[in-house]
Amino acid sequence: MAKIERHPAPEKLLMQVTKEAINALELGGADRLRDAAPLERGVDLIVKAWGLPQEIHQASVDLIQKEKELVRSGSREAALPDGEMLEAYDGEMIVELLWGLFETAVKLENAQERAEMHKLAILMAESLSLDSWIAQCGPAAAAEK
Repeated sequence: MAKIERHPAPEKLLMQVTKEAINALELGGADRLRDAAPLERGVDLIVKAWGLPQEIHQASVDLIQKEKELVRSGSREAALPDGEMLEAYDGEMIVELLWGLFETAVKLENAQERAEMHKLAILMAESLSLDSWIAQCGPAAAAEK
């Protein structure tokens, strides 16, 4: 398991959100392409907030677009290698991702963009089952042992 960072590098955060967008597209299928829209917007906002180079942004956009095309065509291929698809997150990884999203929100100057990042963080917490991890590993679970 990778070392958990309290302040993940913006490039790492961008890749995590890009992968989650691709996973959402893969799981949702052609009928649910719009489900990835908040994640795609998150990619844009991460790049904006942290001033990342356009090449990095374009690489993420290209991966997401490639996945959309594969899903639309009904292909069994994915834009990412199998080992990078549907990566299981433990609680610490979820918290690291959320922390990075909140740090990104703070860097944004526009209130609407900050609200979008907040909504993305809530979406990620729900989709990655943060509440389940807290219930299994949090203070109440420790007290029961």
